[in-house]
Amino acid sequence: MRYAHGILIGAVLPGVIFLVASAIKITGIGAAPSVIEALWNIYSIWFVASIALAILPLLLIFFVRKDMFREFLIFEAGGFGLFSPIWLFIATEISGDAWYSILTDGITNGLVGFGPGGTIIGIDVSNIFLIPFLAFSVVMGLIFLRPSFIAKYSYSGELPELTELKDDAVAKEAPPADVEMPEVRPPEPTVDSVASLRDVLMEHGTTDPVINLILNSGIGTTTDLAATSADQLVTITGLNKREAEELLMAVQKKIWFSDI
Repeated sequence: MRYAHGILIGAVLPGVIFLVASAIKITGIGAAPSVIEALWNIYSIWFVASIALAILPLLLIFFVRKDMFREFLIFEAGGFGLFSPIWLFIATEISGDAWYSILTDGITNGLVGFGPGGTIIGIDVSNIFLIPFLAFSVVMGLIFLRPSFIAKYSYSGELPELTELKDDAVAKEAPPADVEMPEVRPPEPTVDSVASLRDVLMEHGTTDPVINLILNSGIGTTTDLAATSADQLVTITGLNKREAEELLMAVQKKIWFSDI
């Protein structure tokens, strides 16, 4: 669900920006020159407001939920990259022009800038620049929104490679458990235990990227996961401390009450 929410936010923001711009253009069709001039002023204001609309959520997340900032930034950048070309074509079509006209003719007065004397003027966007930019935007959007990319770069914890090196060093220093308790064998993951663990995590609402990170770390049974500390789970998955504790509590309850 968290992944779906991120995709939704990334898709809605560019949609609002382009659809409002399209509504302004539709209002000016057949209007008097004085009305068109007023609409141009409105569009100039909306151009600045749309930039603020893209930046404001990032600032709110940074100050309210700093631990989610990188994840939100990836979702928003990926959403703008993937969905902006789609919304641009839709907005062009509903404003009276063929969607492919921007690929042949570019966009007239698409950007707002300052001219001589500080006056606000419209800046045309050539199709020679627009076509490769849209293609690059879609490619980057697809890369950013891949679950594996989000799972790898959306948290600010220690790199998994460094964690593995530390775990190896601790394991070499500590005496092996089998020497002290040769009769005790740790539970070995099987196909059934991995499937059972996946079912428990899915029941809790854990996303697929987080589930894959847990399984790839060597945790293959519900017992292994229940014995994992919240700090270790934070390092493995990138979840915050509270989410990790809630996940461990759900797994422990599943083990305790599974036979009742």
